[in-house]
Amino acid sequence: MNPTDTWAAEQHRLTGLAYRITGSWHDAEEVVAEAGVRASRADGIEQPAAWLTTVTTRLALDAARHRAARRETYVGPWLPEPAADEQLPAQVAEHRALLGLGLVRVLQELPPVERAVFVLREAFAVPYREIAECVGRSEAACRQIVSRARRRLPAAQDHRAQARVLDALVDAISAGDVTRAVALLSEDCVVWTDAGGHSKAALHPIVGADKAVRFLAGVAAKSGRLDPVRMRVNGGPALWFDTPVGPRLVVVEMADGQITGVQMHGNPEKMRRLGAPGLP
Repeated sequence: MNPTDTWAAEQHRLTGLAYRITGSWHDAEEVVAEAGVRASRADGIEQPAAWLTTVTTRLALDAARHRAARRETYVGPWLPEPAADEQLPAQVAEHRALLGLGLVRVLQELPPVERAVFVLREAFAVPYREIAECVGRSEAACRQIVSRARRRLPAAQDHRAQARVLDALVDAISAGDVTRAVALLSEDCVVWTDAGGHSKAALHPIVGADKAVRFLAGVAAKSGRLDPVRMRVNGGPALWFDTPVGPRLVVVEMADGQITGVQMHGNPEKMRRLGAPGLP
């Protein structure tokens, strides 16, 4: 199979790879489109699938570095771009390793090369020899990177538990039961609100269970009666709300049965793949 035909067959897999490295579906699609252009100009490629993986990874690394520079001027916290499950290509939706928003957020905290190494190994089971050639590191260094990242990254999330706790949090806040709401959160729980300067939002992460609940209760009070739409986003549960300052998507991160993080997405430029009411 020539590189162009291989690119057409592998396009969705490559998009999933680029997204996990960049945290942006928009950037991932641009990366894969450029990989397609390069495939159309290539000939004499003995292993086109492996070649495309390398090309896509390197392009995604470049995009991730550029995005890191742009984040320095980004208004407020930056969160990965979400996508409703029905908006994902079938092959991406079926292959959900490292796709959850919590894991993708933490992945973005790793240096780009370490992120790429971990994604290639853990999400796509690429042999260490190929990973080493792809990123320009030794096999031993790549193994060390994966080992360190495994210790740093949270365990895979229990989606049923996430859905139950997310509903319980909304119920407690709606009822004004601060004690019950705080009990659902870890002491060092963090709330991130990503609106990108398009609407009013907290400009810094909110740390601590008490502060987090007070902030969430304030958002709920301004919104009136909470009437969430349940969604599946990036393979996990989420709630969509209509608020006075615009639509909000809420996702929780968990560990040991408690909420350790609350992601509140509100940047309309990053919510186009949700297909929710009131969104483009």
